[in-house]
Amino acid sequence: MNARTTTVGVAIAIHSIAASGSAQAADNVIIRNPTFEQLASLTVTSVTGTARPQFTSAAATSVLTAEEMNYIGVRNIPDALRYAPGMQVSQFNAPRWSISSRGFNTITVDKLLVLVDGRSVYTPLWSGTYWEQHAWLDQDLDRIEVINGPAGSVWGANAMNGVVNILSRSARDTQGMTLWAGTGTEEKAFGSFRYGGTAGQNAWYRAYVDYAQHDDTELGDGSPTGDAWDMTRIGFRYDRDDELNRIFVKAEAQSGHFDEPGFIPSPTPPYRTRPPDGFNRGGFIQASWARNLAESSELAVGAWYERLERRLQPTDEQSDTVDIGVRYSRQAARIHSIMAGALYRYIQHDTTSTFQLTFTPPDRTLHQWSVYLQDEVQLARQVGLTLGVRAEDNPFTGTEWQPDVRLGWSLTDSQLLWAAVGRAVRTPTFADESRTFVNQVLPPGTLGPGTPPVIREVLGARDLLSETLIAYQAGWRGRWSNGAMLSASAFYNDYDRLILYVPLPLDTVTRAPDFWTLSLLPVNNGTAHAHGAELSGAWQSRPRWRLLGELSYVDLQVLPSESLLAKNITGSSAQLQASLRSYLDLGKDWQIGVGLRYVDQLPALNVRGYVAADVRVAKALGGGVQLALVGQNLWDDRHAEFRTASFPIDPYIERSVYLALTWRR
Repeated sequence: MNARTTTVGVAIAIHSIAASGSAQAADNVIIRNPTFEQLASLTVTSVTGTARPQFTSAAATSVLTAEEMNYIGVRNIPDALRYAPGMQVSQFNAPRWSISSRGFNTITVDKLLVLVDGRSVYTPLWSGTYWEQHAWLDQDLDRIEVINGPAGSVWGANAMNGVVNILSRSARDTQGMTLWAGTGTEEKAFGSFRYGGTAGQNAWYRAYVDYAQHDDTELGDGSPTGDAWDMTRIGFRYDRDDELNRIFVKAEAQSGHFDEPGFIPSPTPPYRTRPPDGFNRGGFIQASWARNLAESSELAVGAWYERLERRLQPTDEQSDTVDIGVRYSRQAARIHSIMAGALYRYIQHDTTSTFQLTFTPPDRTLHQWSVYLQDEVQLARQVGLTLGVRAEDNPFTGTEWQPDVRLGWSLTDSQLLWAAVGRAVRTPTFADESRTFVNQVLPPGTLGPGTPPVIREVLGARDLLSETLIAYQAGWRGRWSNGAMLSASAFYNDYDRLILYVPLPLDTVTRAPDFWTLSLLPVNNGTAHAHGAELSGAWQSRPRWRLLGELSYVDLQVLPSESLLAKNITGSSAQLQASLRSYLDLGKDWQIGVGLRYVDQLPALNVRGYVAADVRVAKALGGGVQLALVGQNLWDDRHAEFRTASFPIDPYIERSVYLALTWRR
């Protein structure tokens, strides 16, 4: 696993933290303008926790490489995920996105696990991912692995509908200096500087700093929403790789400022007020060590610590997270590849109470343990079976079991048929258990003459159970000598114990005489089923021209149908999505990338379907300098992508243009 590398282009494999805090490495081969065979040999680690060829993985996988995203001018992770089949991506306003897999597209997506170099960025306070903190798509990105469907046996609770693993390049592959700067109509200013060098034999490092400043989105009347933001990030990475050991260290700090749009509830007339400006600051340090042992075995340990201070509506929080993991893997008797590991996670959350949001108690501590075991069995030369199970203990529901079975059958060297069935859970959060969230104050007299103001609020409940999913999947992949590949998958998901909300009777006592209260209480009274399919293909019609396409369909029904929240969830995900990308090199100096997307309507949110087009034209100027002009959302002047009652404003995503200059030496 010490393949020589070059330093430009697209990464065909990865070097990352994987398997819940442990290190897992694969060869890195960085190649400009990859051939069909090189694209076909992409590997993924997110399915089983170990590097496997994507073509033979028994899962609905897609890999978005750095070069693919750069070709069409993508500037952030959410926009990149729009081109992954099965992913539901909606931008609400300048710093906020709703991102899910196979449905359940809400403002707080709680059934998708997101990893950055194997480090979980799922928050147990609200559930989901703070995308304004993790949306960076920097110059050192390697790839984004997307797994549709449950992966709880490898990654644990909340990897329910899918996993997104964002992987950066090894410091070995980012030697030298890179300067990147640009300006545009929506991204007012952005830039990054990175320098990489050697740190002795078989050791490399890089240091980097990034900055981005974003303009407001637009309201329906054309006025600014008031949601501009900016963020600065500084970091360091170290990699060492020799015959026996692999060492990985990464540290990063960031600070961002956010203008908060709209209004929040207030206890005094006019019962609403402007929110204070928001911020997001913190940092982390992450390290792992893997040791090659005798008899084709490996022992790996990893750990990370993160500190976060965040005030973005509706939350004012501070948290400290410690994650420690160990993994042992071994190739046994040629037909078994066994992996076992354990993980401990500690999270301390401190919150500041406001009229809008209170946690009881305001400070909470989470201790979480898990152990997992996986066996990849080669039943025959063309048939492989993967059996996995994870047991996880959490403070909300106790011990949860998440088993998974995957079968792959190589029909020929160029065709694979696979099937999988698995169980996954979404555990309750601190918010589900202990929040009081005021989302509106109705003025006096709303419920009749002389009645006091009425508070509408969402409560927590301490007796909630985990949401469960049994997922059934099947798929097929094929590739042909003429430079074409095709992948198809189908699924049926059966959900139980979904957390919905029931209204409580009007409370005229608890906050009287100042207020009456209308409350919603979370209960496990929801069920759902979803079925759908995803199709993706690639065709390299000419050595310098590639076409890629994606098509996905999902039909989600959440019950009971009389529940307003169930109706909203059912109608908040696009049933049909499609995209087409074209990558063309004109000689050695010019690049033209085009991305075209269609997203179906969201009937529950009164959001129309839309078409979006992105175009990038780049010219190499010599001396390691490249100039790129990018247009995004060119199909129309603006469109809406998402609505939510949590933020009663209607932002629109505008057409934008930016100019970027890159210098490498």
